[in-house]
Amino acid sequence: MKSSETSFLEPFFDTARNDPGRPAVVDNGLVLTYGAFASWVLSVAAAVEPRTAEPQPPVGVVVHHSARDVAAILGVLAAGRAYVPLEAHHPEARLEEILRRVGCREAVTTAETGWQPAVEKVITPRWAPAPAASAASVAPPWPGPPPEEPAYVLFTSGSTGEPKGVVVPHRAPAAVVPPLRGLYGVGEGEFVLHFHGAGGDTSLEEILPTLTGGATLVIDDGAREDFARVAEEQQISVAVLPTGFWDGLTGDLLHHGARLPTSLRTVVIGGEAVRADMLERWRRLGGAEDVRLLNTYGSTETALVTHAVQLAGPGAPTLPETGGDLPIGLPLPHVGQRIDDMGELYVSGPGLALGYHDDPEATAARFTEHAGVRSYRTGDLVGEAAGGVLVFRGRCDHQVKIRGFRVDLLDVEALIGRCEGVSSVAAAAVERAGHSSLAAFFVPLPAVEPGAVAAGIRDRLTRTAPPHLVPSMIVPVDALERTHTGKVDRNATRDRHLGAVEAAR
Repeated sequence: MKSSETSFLEPFFDTARNDPGRPAVVDNGLVLTYGAFASWVLSVAAAVEPRTAEPQPPVGVVVHHSARDVAAILGVLAAGRAYVPLEAHHPEARLEEILRRVGCREAVTTAETGWQPAVEKVITPRWAPAPAASAASVAPPWPGPPPEEPAYVLFTSGSTGEPKGVVVPHRAPAAVVPPLRGLYGVGEGEFVLHFHGAGGDTSLEEILPTLTGGATLVIDDGAREDFARVAEEQQISVAVLPTGFWDGLTGDLLHHGARLPTSLRTVVIGGEAVRADMLERWRRLGGAEDVRLLNTYGSTETALVTHAVQLAGPGAPTLPETGGDLPIGLPLPHVGQRIDDMGELYVSGPGLALGYHDDPEATAARFTEHAGVRSYRTGDLVGEAAGGVLVFRGRCDHQVKIRGFRVDLLDVEALIGRCEGVSSVAAAAVERAGHSSLAAFFVPLPAVEPGAVAAGIRDRLTRTAPPHLVPSMIVPVDALERTHTGKVDRNATRDRHLGAVEAAR
């Protein structure tokens, strides 16, 4: 049976049927054709429990950045089920907490990690390269799932120290992926770098437009250390990069007098604000005039990208004057937006998540209705420049971006507050050379050794929290700064103890 029109994977299977020998994924030199890769995907789909009329918990997928991750994720989706990624490098306690929270009964393992998911059924597919499949063998036998059924659950930073699961339905990628293919210009003959780990939704921004657009997804473990060399050797034409990485890459290439790879056609950045001085450095690079530079904006709750603007390269518009920070863009065709009187951005449209897993209170607080339209409160303050393009003006809550990850400072404080020897704590973002890092300032309990407490905090968080929630600076202080009403003033605490922060580095 052919999948329904709501199945966003149909174009992938169409390519596998019509052109099975076309390269789908290149994984560190291993070339997998569309036919072969579709066989991997369908073997995973056949191994998970089939979708039923009753709600089913997500299927865990242990990911470590490989073609196997991609096949496992697509296989679960092709079966009409939802997946939850389990990042192999994260602490086991964190992974076990996610399994417990969503009630996983099945998990697909994609590598030998030494950690075995505690579920009823562990699926370990045969990953040997398969020959190009026939047209009949790559036709998925399942109907597409109803659009409101969950497609994936991604855990983000919350405010209580517990991970918060965002539940995204199948209708969301079905609505978002086609405009992204058009925005990035992904199609046959394009080589798209798979830079981001499959534990986050930015990886889907790479995977889904590429494989539903007939292009080739390229995985190379050397890309983070030597992007220019890998991009040139692998003929990368499209790359989606964290803003911080892009800025560092620009500086490194300028320092060495190097040009951008000749194959590069489009670079997409996002995750942090882009400043005018960053763009100016990029424009000085050799070859930058031939590369479309797109700045994108979105959140897990709104599925991948909601806003975009071209900052540089062929056909770039004249950017409006914004006073330093560059625009985050205009809404994509599927996106609705509203800006309230305080300047907070609300996003609506078919890309919205269903809410937070098993947390109706948080769901009601962030997903609201206005004039009959369901919207997501982003917490981002924005302004409108000429032409309606949006400019980021800050946050109206306690969230910050660290290395492209959304971090709730209350989450970090809750985690540290449970550590032995801590009386009180304040977390804050510290800006250095255009990049954000995470700092924690704690008041130790009486009669404890502050250095030992700081070491204990780092040890516990390293064992129990994902890397982006572990502060790069953990600093003991005598007292936290407070407002006139007695509340902790995070920024004043940070500013007062900046010298201690630098000494702790």
